[in-house]
Amino acid sequence: METENKAEYISELPVEIQKMLKNLNFPIDRNGIIEQARKSKAIPDILRELGMLPDKKYNNIEDIAEELHKVYMGVPV
Repeated sequence: METENKAEYISELPVEIQKMLKNLNFPIDRNGIIEQARKSKAIPDILRELGMLPDKKYNNIEDIAEELHKVYMGVPV
């Protein structure tokens, strides 16, 4: 059931983030994600949101989507 929720989180992300995440090489950390977003010419709002991710290693898109869901929902980390 947890995997289904994480999959739902991906579909809730802005399309710009979804496209950028597909180009990541895993594992990756927050700085790597932000660097890829900059290369993808992400808008400042997206860069700010990615900057709110916890500084840790992410093993897949679902891990990132789950943390972004927490950022968007205001769930304390």
